[in-house]
Amino acid sequence: MMAEGQQYVLRVESSRNDFVIGLGFAVAGVLAVSTSAVLIRLAGSVSAFEIAFWRLLVATLALVPVALATRTLGAVRSLGWRRLAIYGATLAVHFVAYNAALQFAPVAHVLPLLYTSTIMLAILSAFLLKESLRPRQIAGIVIVLSGVVVLTGFEPRFGLRIAIGDGLALLSAAAYAAYSLVGRRERARIPLLAYAIAVYGSAAVWVFPFALLAALSAGASVTRYDWQVVAALLGLGLIPNTLGHTLYNASVRRLNAAIANVIYTQEMTGAILLAWLILGEVPGVNAVVGAIIMLVGILFVLLP
Repeated sequence: MMAEGQQYVLRVESSRNDFVIGLGFAVAGVLAVSTSAVLIRLAGSVSAFEIAFWRLLVATLALVPVALATRTLGAVRSLGWRRLAIYGATLAVHFVAYNAALQFAPVAHVLPLLYTSTIMLAILSAFLLKESLRPRQIAGIVIVLSGVVVLTGFEPRFGLRIAIGDGLALLSAAAYAAYSLVGRRERARIPLLAYAIAVYGSAAVWVFPFALLAALSAGASVTRYDWQVVAALLGLGLIPNTLGHTLYNASVRRLNAAIANVIYTQEMTGAILLAWLILGEVPGVNAVVGAIIMLVGILFVLLP
């Protein structure tokens, strides 16, 4: 009996330790991905295509040595070229549209709208995969749409520029929802590092010709890439992409996935706060209220 009791205590302690470690991974991951919007703004002297290309390239190159060390790179071969091209194209649209959105609209607009990808994914799954929407998810979708109305409809500075930014943010969200849907089966079948390298690399290939054209149209001047831009581009590839997403995947191995996903919605809070502190971008009352309403709706969709 004593031995069984000790084993039970050890299991409880192990489970508690896993939870604490997983929680730490998730919080650190949120801090990492929250830097994305500010870093994109700091790299703003180059085009959205160039930002996306360098971010994807840096992330791919950073992951290759790790994949080689863990001998997981060979799994990329099991991905067909056609499927890989589709995954890369959808991810490329997501990153380019996200970058461009931040060049038109405030961070407090873009991040909440970006997270509508959650409800888009739920709707796409219902229509294409015949996955039923639970009543709570339907309520969450309605709440999110109400938040969008508050965010955009009561914006005192709302005009063509912000409207374009908001539209690009929604395009980015739709592309990410599509990417999540088409790649769902592959992510369960292929090791994480191999999959990330494959899709990041494929997306970089898709973006490259557009990035090159954008650079040439701007005169291809090296002076546009000052130390701030270079640091921001390196930071984008290493911090939100490589570190943030790796920590997320580490967290879901120790935490319930729903808990990890809920924690990661705080990217929008972190990004808005960083934009306020670093860029001096103070969110309006309507943006804060709209973002809170949308966050509540997103939690309704995410929680089981």
